[in-house]
Amino acid sequence: LRIIKLADRKTASPGDIITFTIRYDNLGDRELHNVRIIDNLTPRLEYIEDSSVSDRGGRLDVEDNDEGTLVLKFVLDDPLPGHTGGVITFQTRVR
Repeated sequence: LRIIKLADRKTASPGDIITFTIRYDNLGDRELHNVRIIDNLTPRLEYIEDSSVSDRGGRLDVEDNDEGTLVLKFVLDDPLPGHTGGVITFQTRVR
């Protein structure tokens, strides 16, 4: 599984909103089961509730990481076939 995370800006100030895009691809021939993509946000970023969008079925679990920020866990509903992928986007606000 290849995962690439991109931000829509190079610099940001407190109060600015940053949109992140996570692209994931199954580079192999076999389908992958129980796919979870985990992103541990830096304490400088606040997740904007209900901002996540995925082009595949699944859910977002948001958990406190006990360090002043959140862990975002994207869980796919179905196996990811070989040579396919998807995109997840979400927004954060700079503290």
